[in-house]
Amino acid sequence: MTRYIGDSKVLHWTAKEFSEVQALPSRGSMILQPFSFKERYYLALGSDYTFSQIYLWDAEEKVFERFKEVYIQAPRSFTVVSTDRRDFVFASSFKGSTQIFEHIIIDLSL
Repeated sequence: MTRYIGDSKVLHWTAKEFSEVQALPSRGSMILQPFSFKERYYLALGSDYTFSQIYLWDAEEKVFERFKEVYIQAPRSFTVVSTDRRDFVFASSFKGSTQIFEHIIIDLSL
């Protein structure tokens, strides 16, 4: 649930009601969009006033952790596009150009 003024909320639906999972600071936010790539779950929180935040789900802690911030002028949607080998996130903007980000996982364990 996105809130333009105040904190946005990640909610979970039980059999009878919504329960709060996590609150996210979100001044000026107009979009809160979940997406996933290869068993990794993300949440994009788009802001009109500051950097948009990308969160990554931490399965052990059961919360979204801040992963990356990106600058998009007045984002209004985040759309995932996957091909055979590549994954992208398209971020449409109310005031600027659509931006395209590629999802890449780099193995640094060597």
